Amino acid sequence: MSNKKKKSRSGKNRTSLQDHKKVGKQLQSGFAVVADKVTFSSWSNERLPEMIWAAVIRVVDDQDYAISEFRRVLSFIGGHAEKERLSDISISGIAKLPERLREEFVGFILKSERTASALVVLSLFETLPARETWIKFLPEKAPDVSLLMDAVGFNLPHQSQEATDCRWLRLMAQVVSGKFHVPREMAEEWFGYPYEGDLQKIRPSIRASEIADNPFVKKDLTWPNAFWDEAWRASPCLALIEEKEDAAGSAAKLSWADLSPVIDGLEYHWSSTHSTTAIDARHDAIFGIAFYAVRVLGEMTSAGVGTGILGRLGLRTILEAHISLRYLLTKDQPELWKKWRVYGAGQAKLNALRFDELMDAPKHIDQSTIEAIAGEDIWEEFLNIELGSWSGLDLRKLSEKAEVKDAYDAHYSWASGYSHGTWGPIRESCFDTCGNPLHRLHRYPRLKGLPDTVFDAGLLVNSVLDDLDKAYPGFSLRIPNVELMSE
Repeated sequence: MSNKKKKSRSGKNRTSLQDHKKVGKQLQSGFAVVADKVTFSSWSNERLPEMIWAAVIRVVDDQDYAISEFRRVLSFIGGHAEKERLSDISISGIAKLPERLREEFVGFILKSERTASALVVLSLFETLPARETWIKFLPEKAPDVSLLMDAVGFNLPHQSQEATDCRWLRLMAQVVSGKFHVPREMAEEWFGYPYEGDLQKIRPSIRASEIADNPFVKKDLTWPNAFWDEAWRASPCLALIEEKEDAAGSAAKLSWADLSPVIDGLEYHWSSTHSTTAIDARHDAIFGIAFYAVRVLGEMTSAGVGTGILGRLGLRTILEAHISLRYLLTKDQPELWKKWRVYGAGQAKLNALRFDELMDAPKHIDQSTIEAIAGEDIWEEFLNIELGSWSGLDLRKLSEKAEVKDAYDAHYSWASGYSHGTWGPIRESCFDTCGNPLHRLHRYPRLKGLPDTVFDAGLLVNSVLDDLDKAYPGFSLRIPNVELMSE
């Protein structure tokens, strides 16, 4: 890797791959190293439900309305004779106030007709702490569930403008009540928010200070847990509609008919370059890999699996074939071509022995075929079985030596996850993000089409055909259209 840091294409502020530290077989970021020593605090999971009343006010109108309402509440706290008791304005904190003070505070919050009308949504929750107090002051009208969804949706990201405003209110309540002491300069900056000062500096300081919980006080998550549980049970999962361009959508235009000329051309070129009926490991390997890669691509297109799980397996197979061929051509040693071929025959022998001695062959295996492959070049008694890789190298090292590491990095890891059935690919292919904010953007089962792999597979197949043309010049046919798809 170059020592010069590359700018993130996503624009995200995160530890670059270059700055991860390799520890054993792990790449660790600086924060991950101390993860087990940190107590995590979640705005969306824990503190947003506690400030849901403020979150609703924040979306009932524009920011100016919400800030004016928040300042009205802060003025009430700052001028109250018992302001120390009003430092915690969370739902649970309000519920813990003496009944007299609780009714006074809730009544003041709901003094504004518009705010009171919006906060009727709190009546939806049977487990709302001090529910009787809120109900006492709320107007009798039907709650607007869409308003609640907006409140959660806009405030769920902890760095959003809406969430920052609500976190500012929670923090300032602690400041004006005398519970939280900060330097005068910082307090003045916070008091001027969001209309004065350098917001790029002030906003992060607000969030950093608001998140600071006392580590010696055990968190009471009764209400946050109840909030999310009720919200989930009372509303359905919704599809999250995302507007995004399908970069590989045009790859679906590639069909088996487009590949037929390439296959016919390959057969003709094989015939014209085939010079002996003796074993020619190099010729067989080069053309065999090309035929194999084109066939996999053909099955991906004709079976329509390019946008599915099997498309990823096909892409990974073509990638491995491409890397192997490039490595073989880079070395171009007779013994290596033979070694590659003998490895495959040895695998046939291994399976033939298993099915002959230990178990019945599965239905998809033609036992007579693998018996023939095991003994067609040499009597199988003289054939050793290689239990490692044919090259003695893993695919990553093979790609490095073949100078196609970029292709390996681009395709191998994620596609291999599909082959192994790991969580990432399972998550991508079998679950979707729920579009209902009241469900915290959780995952729910939904089988969906995936980005098409045919485009990338076509490019890899063309690389295989490029290599074949270099080894046996005169083959100009390529998979059509894939170059145009990249434009």
